[in-house]
Amino acid sequence: MNTSFINRLSLAALVAAMLFTATGCEDTPPDSYIPQYVLEGYMLVDKPMAGIRLTRSQSVTDTFKFENGVVPNADVKIIAGGNFYQLQYRGNNRSGEYFYPDTTITVQPNTTYKIEVRTADGTMLTAQATTPSRIAWVNAPKPLLYYPTDTLTLPSPDSLKLRWTAAPGVVEYLISVRCDDTLEYGKYLESSTSERNRRIERSYEQHVPLYNDVSRWGFIPNTEVATVWSAFKWFGRNTVAVYATDNTMSAWFKLTHFGANPTFDPLYSNVSGGLGVFAAASVIEAQSFVVKNQP
Repeated sequence: MNTSFINRLSLAALVAAMLFTATGCEDTPPDSYIPQYVLEGYMLVDKPMAGIRLTRSQSVTDTFKFENGVVPNADVKIIAGGNFYQLQYRGNNRSGEYFYPDTTITVQPNTTYKIEVRTADGTMLTAQATTPSRIAWVNAPKPLLYYPTDTLTLPSPDSLKLRWTAAPGVVEYLISVRCDDTLEYGKYLESSTSERNRRIERSYEQHVPLYNDVSRWGFIPNTEVATVWSAFKWFGRNTVAVYATDNTMSAWFKLTHFGANPTFDPLYSNVSGGLGVFAAASVIEAQSFVVKNQP
C-alpha cells in the first residue's frame, strides 16, 4: 500500500481532530432553559381553602434548592358562584403555599371552583375543578386496633371492614393511612407513659419505594374494604382517610404517588398557562390507635 497516502490520511485526520477540539472548546454550555410555573391545589369539601402551591421549575444544570422555586409574590384568586376569594402567601415557609385567611369559609360540595394566578412577570395561569358530593362513614375505623391480636381473633369476618357512602359520578376512591406521630406513643394511652413509638417491621418492606414515607396510599373501586394491616407503617396514632376524587385528582395521584420512580406527564396537567393540577375531592377521616406489643 502507498505509504505516502497513509501519511497524508493520518495528517488529515489529525488536523480534523484538532479543528473539532478547538470548535468544541468554544461552544458554550446550553443555558437557554425557560422556567415554567407549576400550580398544585386541591379543593377539599368542608375544608378551608389552603395548600395552594405555586412554584417555578428549575434547570437541571443548576444546583437544586427548593426555596429557589417558590413564588411568593403572585396574585392568586379563587372564584366560585360569583364570589372572589383573595388568597395570601403563607410567610416563613418554603412550600410556596397560598391560602384564604378566613377559615370559616370552607369548600362546598357540587360547586365549580376556578383559580386565577397572575405572577409578577405578567404570566396568567387558570384552572377549574368541580367538587363531588359529600361522603360519610357507614362503618368507621375502630378507635383501637390490637396488632397482631386482631389479625388472629376477630369477633366476625367483617368486624374491621370499612364502609362509606357513595358519591355520584365517582368511580374509585383514594384511601390513605398516615401515622400522626412517629415519635410519641405512650402519651396517647389512657394512662400516659413515656414509651416511644416504633415501626411495624416487615422483612419484605426494607427496600421498597417510599419506605420512609409516613403515609400509604391506595385506590378502591367500591365503597368498602377490609382493614389491611400492611397499610399501617407505624404503631400509635394513625389517621385513615377516604377521598372521593374527581378524575383529575385520581389520574394525578396515580402518576405521582405510585411506583419506584414517580413521574410528571404534562398531558395530565389541567392548568392553562403553566403546568400542574387543580383538582377536587370529598374527604372523610377517622383516627385509629394501633396498640403494640400484643402477644
